[in-house]
Amino acid sequence: MEKFIFILIFGLVLTGCAKKTAPVTQTPDTRKVEQINQLAVKDRPFVVLSPRSDGKEMTITVDKVTNASKIEYEVEYNTKDIISGFFGTIDLSKETLPAVKKGLFGTCSKSVCRYDEGVTGGSLTLRFEGGDQTYVLKTDFNLQQMFDRQGIFTSKDAKAILDVGKAGLPNGTYLIISGTMGLPTAVEGEIVAGPYSFVAAASPSLKNATIAIQSKDDLTGTKLLFWNGKSYVELQATVSGAKISAPVTALGTFVVVK
Repeated sequence: MEKFIFILIFGLVLTGCAKKTAPVTQTPDTRKVEQINQLAVKDRPFVVLSPRSDGKEMTITVDKVTNASKIEYEVEYNTKDIISGFFGTIDLSKETLPAVKKGLFGTCSKSVCRYDEGVTGGSLTLRFEGGDQTYVLKTDFNLQQMFDRQGIFTSKDAKAILDVGKAGLPNGTYLIISGTMGLPTAVEGEIVAGPYSFVAAASPSLKNATIAIQSKDDLTGTKLLFWNGKSYVELQATVSGAKISAPVTALGTFVVVK
């Protein structure tokens, strides 16, 4: 009898548990997948990233924006141990172009700053809103120091290389190497590679320096242009296979056209 009562109670408990178990439903993911870098280069803004002289801060300069009233920017960067970042908004109804924003590679509280160690580079994402369309652009960047690189600076995709020589810049000089998303002004011809920018806190003159850019496209008949801040200058370039190279005397933006 006791055995029967035990079985009956156990069965009721199981039945009660079964009644409390609700079927699991799958909720579809309705998040919108961002389409990145879909805008033609000629229609993109011109974006330059530059380091502070000590490499602890980055300046974002955005110009040539046409079809937007607000820009959200997001920077992710790699440190020795973690991935960190900063973000913000540019309100073009209140700010004039070129818009300039600064972000620390670290944090500050009550005038006390703690900087991240071993920052090597990262990415910048810009989200443009308020125009005929909402669009997203993204570029990668490297932060490199003269002392560590022994005068050889490279883009994130390793396709653009600036060699200033082992004594071409002071050892403490930092450069940010990045894609500029768009152009400072229109170019004649088809863009084959770039634009890439090599920028320091100052604008030193270079001696015996060379820029080399690789492309998967045929480089026959291409030109290597340098933006000097006012106009394009065609460099005396040579083509060897998939690489075009030329002597350079200053830091700045470079683009290959055909």
